[in-house]
Amino acid sequence: MHRNRVIGGVIGVLIALVAPGISAVPSGATLATSADASLLAAARCIDRADVTSLRGPQKGRYLTDIPAHGAVDAQTAMWLQTNNWPVSYSGGPDVCWLGGRIIGTYPQTTPWSEWHHTGGVNFQADHLTIVDLRVHNYGDGIRVRAGGRNFLIDGAHLSFIHDDCIENDQLYTGTVQNSLLDGCYVAFSARPSSGDHVDGHTNTYTIRHNVVRVKAMPTVYKGKAPGHGGFFKWEDGAHVSPKLVLRDNVFRVDSPPNHQTLGLPAGYHVACSNNVVVWLGKGRYPDPLPKCFKVTRDRKVWDRAVAEWNATHPLNP
Repeated sequence: MHRNRVIGGVIGVLIALVAPGISAVPSGATLATSADASLLAAARCIDRADVTSLRGPQKGRYLTDIPAHGAVDAQTAMWLQTNNWPVSYSGGPDVCWLGGRIIGTYPQTTPWSEWHHTGGVNFQADHLTIVDLRVHNYGDGIRVRAGGRNFLIDGAHLSFIHDDCIENDQLYTGTVQNSLLDGCYVAFSARPSSGDHVDGHTNTYTIRHNVVRVKAMPTVYKGKAPGHGGFFKWEDGAHVSPKLVLRDNVFRVDSPPNHQTLGLPAGYHVACSNNVVVWLGKGRYPDPLPKCFKVTRDRKVWDRAVAEWNATHPLNP
């Protein structure tokens, strides 16, 4: 049977399970434990009265506003080197985006200054949820624009991202969970652009149940190439960036950064537990980490985490 029909049938069953008045998963529970949980997150995303379906290769940018409480089902849609900013939408509040493959074919000799002006998804909608998005070989993976408060990114798969895997430079409260960020120049950015006077110090950025690798890129913002930045890019002067919650993540890094650090943002409140860093560089890990982090040189820890993520996310290989 065709794979999409199988997925459609499974999602149809799961939608029935989460019909109004029926709660299949307790409020606040994680969705990272099984393939069924991943499918359930997808089902909930499109269990709405107003759903727009996108199918197959997309010839142009997606710039449509999504109606409040609506959704976009982009499970089979693909943007193959469509534009520097292939998916840029506004709308909401309370909209959901499911799936989509956004693939760049930029040469790896592309200067970082050009990567800096490309990105897979830009969104501007309060209480927006993104589920099972795939982005490869762009500058930014997902970019939160002004008006994207209280976002949720669930089950994203980002790879070969030459700037920020997830850019939250408006410093909003948001959550990234159950995602595979396998190759970022910088993993998480929450630092305002020059001249952008925003203050998110009372907000909270929650990062949980993710598998995250910063990777040396062929061209760099600063320093010797190949190279990379840190896991976290926070404002280190005025301390206006959000507080952090870090739970149950597996991180990997193979070399010291060209700039920034491999530690946590200095001067910020961080609540954390059960995080692991797989350090495959020379010598000791370059920066101090609190007790809620374990540093290991065991590559198998990373390999197992990636394998488990792939097994539990059948919609997003």
